Amino acid sequence: MCSAAAENAERGMRNAEWGRRGCLLLSLLLLLLAGCASVQPVVKVGLVGPFEGAQRAIGYDVIYSARLAVREINAAGGIGGYRVALAALDDSGDPELAQQVAAALALDPAVMVVIGHWTAETTAVAAPIYAQAGLPFIPAGAPPIGAFPPAQLPADFHAAYEAVTPFDETAGPYAGAAYDAFQLIWQAMAAVVESEGVVGRTAVGRTAVGRALVNRTYEGMTGLVYLRASEEEGR
Repeated sequence: MCSAAAENAERGMRNAEWGRRGCLLLSLLLLLLAGCASVQPVVKVGLVGPFEGAQRAIGYDVIYSARLAVREINAAGGIGGYRVALAALDDSGDPELAQQVAAALALDPAVMVVIGHWTAETTAVAAPIYAQAGLPFIPAGAPPIGAFPPAQLPADFHAAYEAVTPFDETAGPYAGAAYDAFQLIWQAMAAVVESEGVVGRTAVGRTAVGRALVNRTYEGMTGLVYLRASEEEGR
């Protein structure tokens, strides 16, 4: 009798323990599903520059502006329900590597627009690749997206820029132009959302962003930033 009662009590305790574990696992599963449901889809903006080699100072000058711009737009909720990811690739200022990098970005359907390559030689060889792929491309490194005296940039930009650098680097001559170029991209994407409802990771989405960039202007820290229709590759 006592042995049977003890066994029954032990069995009841085990069942209760399994029940508690089951409830815990179910709660964790529901939390996981809720988290997955809340994840926003992602669109990418390509940034290509010389992050290595003799001209690496240009690359490191612009990448922190890009990170700052992307961080700000995502903190504001993204664009049209999409979060923005930065696809930053190095071409080392080498035309051959620039072609390879451009081809890689053109194959990624999530990349909606590319800004680069910050030197005349690398930009010249990469631009036709983007054009053939129908991927909007913003040439950078020369006016209207060129060097600008960092001393003339606002103090709040300097503070925000330095906050995203790992070693408190200071903004250089291309930091302001890079940041302004990203603001131009956000405007174009927002215009697509207003007209189409979404940005979309498709060829149609790329085309829409390309058209929205044509002759669009943005009055930024470095002056008027724009993309000439003759330079636009995503139509």
